[in-house]
Amino acid sequence: MNNSPGGMSNRNVSRRGLFRGLLASGKQAIGPAAAPATPPLQRPLPRPPQAVAEPQFMLLCSGCGKCTEACPVGILRIEQDKVALSIEHAECDFCGACTRACESGALDLCVSSDTGLRPIILPQCLGRLDDLCRMCEIGCPRTAIFFNQQNQPTVDPQKCDGCGKCKLVCYHGDISLSFKPYDS
Repeated sequence: MNNSPGGMSNRNVSRRGLFRGLLASGKQAIGPAAAPATPPLQRPLPRPPQAVAEPQFMLLCSGCGKCTEACPVGILRIEQDKVALSIEHAECDFCGACTRACESGALDLCVSSDTGLRPIILPQCLGRLDDLCRMCEIGCPRTAIFFNQQNQPTVDPQKCDGCGKCKLVCYHGDISLSFKPYDS
């Protein structure tokens, strides 16, 4: 090896290799501190009705809890530093109390009410076996659930707003709610 006057060895290094080596050490020095901390664009959790688009919601919701305090049925909770909806013991009647309590703009009265939850009617549903049980169909305030002539339940996605009443009126527990991620 021949040493050059600067103390560097004389090797065949391509220009690309030289810049790659120089920039790699700069990236290590800067590290992850250079990347701004941005919230995820989407969570796998249902939000309150009248929530703005998910990326905007993630930026605006501060997790202050004012909406959870305002909810008359107690179905809102703070999870992952943002408000989330939990329909286990009461349905959402879309009263608007959470939206009126929100000061950050994450909930907006101009946005249509939809929780993003959709019912899944399990195979053991008694309504599938005969026409004696139709509690979900009767209880749905938007007439989004109906049984066809073969006793098969159907959910109309255009009518369903994810209130959760169908799950709560099914005294056999044959309805679960599935979360459909929000469109941005």
